[in-house]
Amino acid sequence: MEPLTLFLIFAVALSRALDFLSTWLVTPRLALEANPLARRLRWGGMIALNAPLAALPLAHHGLSITLVVLSALVAGTNLSHGALARGAGERNQLEGQRRALRSIGLPAALAMNTAGSLVVCAGGGFMMALAPAAESNPWWAALGVVAFGVTGLVHLNVAMVRLRFGGKGA
Repeated sequence: MEPLTLFLIFAVALSRALDFLSTWLVTPRLALEANPLARRLRWGGMIALNAPLAALPLAHHGLSITLVVLSALVAGTNLSHGALARGAGERNQLEGQRRALRSIGLPAALAMNTAGSLVVCAGGGFMMALAPAAESNPWWAALGVVAFGVTGLVHLNVAMVRLRFGGKGA
């Protein structure tokens, strides 16, 4: 097996583990989890679903690079925003999010999240355009930034709609 494949297997496993660890530190009961699939499957189901991803580098290096970048950005965001959630507790943080959403209004909250997510996508697209070749390793890494923007757009907008209309959890 070539060294890059081994490195990517390690990087995928580590980045997914960091995503899980950062999520667990912020919301152990998943009350603040924005991904509806993760909330539905809970911890055991998500671990079972993610375990095979460690083998992704055996099938495709580029997608593995995208997944590593995406997972690292998610883990970093979880940790940087997690102090307030950890300090307040899941239930209090969730209620604070509901109050904030009622204050700003759903349309404004969706517009701000959409704009922010599109800026992230544009940054990733800019990086893709600067990559030395389409589908080169830097191109796939930049695609991870775009994927992060898309997941923020989808998951956070869905979470805000759920919060606004009384859905359980973020």
